[in-house]
Amino acid sequence: MKQISHLSLYFFMKDKKQIISFGIIILITSLILNLATVLALRIDPAYDRQSDELHSADIDIVIPKSADSAALSDAVRSHASVAQLEKQRAILQKAVMKDFRGTDFELNILFYNWDDDRAIHLLSCCERSEETVTNPIYLPLYISEFGEYPLNEKITFSMDGKDFTYTVAGVVQEMQYGNASAEIMGVFLPDDQYRQLAKEWQGSEVVNYAVRTAEGADSRTVLDDLRKTAEEYQSPVLFALTSEAKKQSRMMVTNLLTMILAAFAVIVLLVSIFLCQFRIKNTVSEEMAQMGVLKSLGFTSGGIIRSIVLPYTATVLLFSALGAAGSYVLLPSLVNVLALQAGFRFEVAFSAVALILTMSLLTAVTLVFTWLAAGKIRRLQPIAAIRGITEGKDMRKNRFAIARTPGSVNLVLMLKQMAASTQQNVLLFVVLFVMTILIAFSGSLFYNVIIEPDHFMNTLSDESPDVMLQVSSSDISDMKRTISHLNGAEKVLSYSILQVQVEEENAAAFVCEDFSKIQNDLCYEGRNPASDKEIAIGSALAERLGCGIGDTAVVTYGDSSCSYRVVGLVQSVNNRGEICELTEEGFSSISEDQLHSLYVYLKSGADADDFIEKAETVCGEGIVSAVNAAKKQSEVQSMYTAIVNVVIVAVFAVTILIVLLILYVIIRSMITQRRQEYGIFKAIGYSGRQLVVQTAGSLMPVSIAAALLSALLGLVWLPAVCDVIFSMIGAMKNHMEQPVSVLLLFATAEIVVTLLISVFLARSIKKIEAYSLIKE
Repeated sequence: MKQISHLSLYFFMKDKKQIISFGIIILITSLILNLATVLALRIDPAYDRQSDELHSADIDIVIPKSADSAALSDAVRSHASVAQLEKQRAILQKAVMKDFRGTDFELNILFYNWDDDRAIHLLSCCERSEETVTNPIYLPLYISEFGEYPLNEKITFSMDGKDFTYTVAGVVQEMQYGNASAEIMGVFLPDDQYRQLAKEWQGSEVVNYAVRTAEGADSRTVLDDLRKTAEEYQSPVLFALTSEAKKQSRMMVTNLLTMILAAFAVIVLLVSIFLCQFRIKNTVSEEMAQMGVLKSLGFTSGGIIRSIVLPYTATVLLFSALGAAGSYVLLPSLVNVLALQAGFRFEVAFSAVALILTMSLLTAVTLVFTWLAAGKIRRLQPIAAIRGITEGKDMRKNRFAIARTPGSVNLVLMLKQMAASTQQNVLLFVVLFVMTILIAFSGSLFYNVIIEPDHFMNTLSDESPDVMLQVSSSDISDMKRTISHLNGAEKVLSYSILQVQVEEENAAAFVCEDFSKIQNDLCYEGRNPASDKEIAIGSALAERLGCGIGDTAVVTYGDSSCSYRVVGLVQSVNNRGEICELTEEGFSSISEDQLHSLYVYLKSGADADDFIEKAETVCGEGIVSAVNAAKKQSEVQSMYTAIVNVVIVAVFAVTILIVLLILYVIIRSMITQRRQEYGIFKAIGYSGRQLVVQTAGSLMPVSIAAALLSALLGLVWLPAVCDVIFSMIGAMKNHMEQPVSVLLLFATAEIVVTLLISVFLARSIKKIEAYSLIKE
């Protein structure tokens, strides 16, 4: 054992720089993999723990207060799977939050009474103002931090042309309507403010049925039963959500990020495996005579293999532990971003399980592949090894013979050097091919988020006009005509979003006068409705109802119902696929109400704020509210742009570092193996500069082939990857494009970086004297 340890130390000292380079790649892999593992192991339980501590409901059902009754409450409580029911009063209004992160943000708002006693959906006040404020309000974490409303800041809600201004007295965490992914948010008013608002909006009072189900009960099934119960008591359901649906929407970004980090770690791990195999095979070749001597002295093949594998195993253990520790430096910042999106705060502590999984995986994979790579030692015969002969080595073909190959001597020597470096070529090709996958992905993000942001935003969002208007005129056609003639208007569409029921399932209905004129077509199969008896339904509804194109669906709005033929399937990330599309004529079959929402699309260069000012001047009180939707979209887009910029910089930094380490190992191995050859070239008159160019140039054909091939294959695999990623969040149709010019541009940048690094690393040849090279 002592001899093995001494021999392992010898191999480590001889190749310590290359082994440390391998260790740095393992450190990067461990850092990324541990981040993904900690997120996967910690955040989901943190959500569940917070939900349990606040005694959150399994089902929430919102019904009008006028439709609530003691009989309905008793019927819900008597359900076999209902363990607890609490009724919570609120005021439901579609409101515009003014100056939400610099723009206006429209959302369905539930105004709850802060002073009501609660046994379900308890509130955790994480920040409270120490000052006495007028018209206080308590905001959920999402609105306070993302909307930039700190303590003691004013917040204004505009509802049907009336403004209500409050002062932020506290920030709360709750697991009910705590972020915007459900298209509904809850805020909390003290009793006095609540009564004033309830007096103003008596017809908007609702009751939230917060239901805790019995252990083992399926929330989705119980919700379906409770909907039927509400229908029996003629109580329309305005909103209904299960805890699973809420969790899925709030944890969407976290789950996606975990998946991307894990994929990133796997790619870097593949690189480290190929580097490890390359180094061990090189060690066997370079130390062939030494291997023969060791075998002659009685060392077994297994002992020699263990002495070679041991330094790599120890390096993996050390650097994987360092990488896992380093991940906790980045974790707090990452968790803060995820907590903001999820709408609740949580701390991620050290995870021993994540550390063990990360280190075990990296160590096991490295151990297996290093052992396989060193297996060649078993086939070495001592005498042949001492003479430096291995099977097939003396039979190598003389490729690119100088006498027969056309071209300059320098070019032919470069080609000969490339052909003689099979292992280096394979390693470099694999590494650059794999790393270009990351480059191509970041290039795709760069194009679709920064150069052509509409591609990305249209995938995630619904219809996005420049200006959204709520009008009060009984003749919306006249108002529409007036607005369409204003300077800067390109087109004006009657477009409304209302809550309906499709086969007793709650859904957001997108009602438009003509879907052929919209900018963001949400239909991914079939077509949009064009007549009064046609409907397109969302992906989630189609799956739950088992409904497809050609089937019929009954839509209920208020007390009216009508049957429509399904002509298409549509998507909506914001509404989790729980939507439908109806024409205005189709909606008139179930409602006599006049719609009052207009979407305005402006000409290029027109300013939305200026247009709103002109519209309000011309139309006066006919405009109830106006939202600068273009600015809102721009704010969201800027957030994604910032994230993508960070991703691109991180990918390039990791790529450059890994390419630097790989080329360092390759070029150092080439110099070691060809010392005499370089010495002879210097002795016969070749300059150090020429040898540097030859060495770096011999790597370029493989580098160019790997980068360009991987980039071009991105045209095939990138659309498939985007389809998988976006389908996970409900976007069955994405608008992401992969232009070949952008992929080739990023691949070219990688090739240039590879060339510069190769020249830089090969410069060490200049410092070696010819006599020293030949003698050593």
